[in-house]
Amino acid sequence: MEEAFDYFLKMSKRQNITPESVKIMPMNDFTNYDAEFILRYATSQTHILDLGTGTGLTINKIYDKIGKITVVEPFENFTKFIQKDLNIEIFNQTLSDFEPKDTYDLLTCFGIMQYFTEEEVLPIYKKYFLALKEHGKIIVKNQFGVKEDVFVSGYSKELETEYGSHYRHLNKEINILKNVGYKNTKVFDIYPPECNRWENTHFYAIVAEK
Repeated sequence: MEEAFDYFLKMSKRQNITPESVKIMPMNDFTNYDAEFILRYATSQTHILDLGTGTGLTINKIYDKIGKITVVEPFENFTKFIQKDLNIEIFNQTLSDFEPKDTYDLLTCFGIMQYFTEEEVLPIYKKYFLALKEHGKIIVKNQFGVKEDVFVSGYSKELETEYGSHYRHLNKEINILKNVGYKNTKVFDIYPPECNRWENTHFYAIVAEK
């Protein structure tokens, strides 16, 4: 979605950005929960492909506990906050432009897929499905519509700028993943109740296997 891309592009050019800037609102930094959840599916041998990494708030908490992390994040100014380490490789490309050269044990998509429409997200899921090893897993975590799809597009008074997201209904996202070829899908209510601010959306983590 162009609105979301433009929002993060403008943010990346600010002089005063911090690692927490990408969380939209400072109160939304739940990356301790994210890191803990990822480590349920990772070992010291796991090679992770992380899409839309941002400033590395999550991977900076796990990089020394796994084998390797490949980062795809279009905005170079964000990735300067990522820990410098031999087992982290960074590609400053969009999810559409990046072409995986390796295969991965785990694909992590935290707070990123809501910025793509249904038509945009399908080819992305298909491309990265091919980059997973057999029996590899994907984790998709973001807000999902509780009763129906929730679209946010336009000027946000809270953020004081244009902003856009497509919070698809949870079952719709699961069906998209199944149609791509994923199986053994599980859903986790990943955060404490107080982390969910809105009645019409809810944070979940979808875990599925190739």
